[in-house]
Amino acid sequence: MKRKVLALLSAITVMASASMTAFAASPTVPGTEAPAPGQAASTVVTEMKTATEYTSVTTVSEGFTVTTVSQTIVQSVAVTVQNQLLNNLASVGASFMEAAKANTQLSTSSYSSIAAAAADPTKRVTASVVSVVEVNAQNAVKAANGNYVVTMNVASITSNDAIAILHYTGNAWETIIPTNVANGSVTFEAASLSPISIVKLEVESLAAAPKTGETAAAATVVMIFGIAGAVFCGKKYFG
Repeated sequence: MKRKVLALLSAITVMASASMTAFAASPTVPGTEAPAPGQAASTVVTEMKTATEYTSVTTVSEGFTVTTVSQTIVQSVAVTVQNQLLNNLASVGASFMEAAKANTQLSTSSYSSIAAAAADPTKRVTASVVSVVEVNAQNAVKAANGNYVVTMNVASITSNDAIAILHYTGNAWETIIPTNVANGSVTFEAASLSPISIVKLEVESLAAAPKTGETAAAATVVMIFGIAGAVFCGKKYFG
């Protein structure tokens, strides 16, 4: 009897340990941060879908599979988009524009418009999260450079879109520049796989310059996702 009890306790301990490890590897919802100094454009993240809805509109290239993420991950993406992309329009736009100049598969004008909008109070940059899914390597192998080459298919993507990829590395979100954006798909490279999000950035002109504080007000659209979350530092990846 004593042996059975000890065996049961041991099993419970292993299960609890595994659960804690998995939980620790999952992203939390960060707090919303302030825009970079000098940024004058207003920004907004469009309404997020549910995790299940994102899975239903996303397929992936052969050798990979997609599964549904938790709603917490969706919320984490919403705030990370604001903090990591929309709050740093000048640097994000410039980095992506340089990559686009060297890659004919990317739209240079789409990315340059983001950099140009950063200091312009008559511009608004909108971020639409078109997918958030867990990407798994079923039987895919890495390329010679050590990266997986993944193509994700979402019907709402067009070849002229300014697309950014967010990838959770296990302790932070990194921003990846795609290698190809086509009608209905985006291709990128990543050293590891886990939650992946596809973000579309668009610039529009406002009828008049927004009043002081509008950017911050727009940012509150996503702040509701960060109320109960812990702050963590996102890492950019411009490789």
